[in-house]
Amino acid sequence: MLDKFLAMLQKPFEVVESGIVAVNKNYEINAGLMPIHYKPPIHHHVIDQDIIDMQDFIDFVNEYTTEATKLFVSEDSVTAVFNYSTPDKADYGDSKAVMPLFKTTEFVRFTNAMERKLSQTEFIRVLKQLEPYITALDGKEATDMDVVEMAEELQAIRKVDSIVRNTANKFTIDAEVRAGKTGMTIPRTITFTIAPFKNDPDIKMPYTVELFLTANDGTFTAEMICYAAQETTELALKQITKTVSEQINAKSFRV
Repeated sequence: MLDKFLAMLQKPFEVVESGIVAVNKNYEINAGLMPIHYKPPIHHHVIDQDIIDMQDFIDFVNEYTTEATKLFVSEDSVTAVFNYSTPDKADYGDSKAVMPLFKTTEFVRFTNAMERKLSQTEFIRVLKQLEPYITALDGKEATDMDVVEMAEELQAIRKVDSIVRNTANKFTIDAEVRAGKTGMTIPRTITFTIAPFKNDPDIKMPYTVELFLTANDGTFTAEMICYAAQETTELALKQITKTVSEQINAKSFRV
């Protein structure tokens, strides 16, 4: 009896260091006695939702946005925080919607082919797989047939005799094909116009690569280098950020 009386005199909770709240064990709720569908009361509004499509993300954010909403952008995601602290009011900053940034299949295929030595077969495969996205050869507009013909000519090579860069900075390949000897010209630069982000496939960016060919024991190796790849992808992200920021009327921050 005395123990129960002394327990009643104890505080139900107290704040200890770092703002942590310690609950007296005599006041803890026995979870086993709660109704099956019991839910604790909501103390503040918390949203935690991932959305991939950019327009869906914008529509969702506009349903929950507040005057405190802030937009934070990283290489991996765009996050709208609805209850960010303001100069006048502190808040939890835990209510948010996140748009994870996913790369398109063709962009992944493009980046996987960059800055590594490709065999003759691999290079031809890359040209054929990415043919719909090749928009220029040596700075001049390319047609589908230009790319297909180049791939077919390279595929017909049985043996490479030599590769030289000519006065026009293109590559001249002297090679042996089924019909005999031939000489073919390959461009020095190739421009791929690709949507880097699946979140908004309408944002397409030009990626121009410089081509390097090396003769190697009757065949050749190719290497494609895109000097401005990172900057170009960053520009695409800035376009996404600008669209989202304007349509939800919230300031964006790069993190």
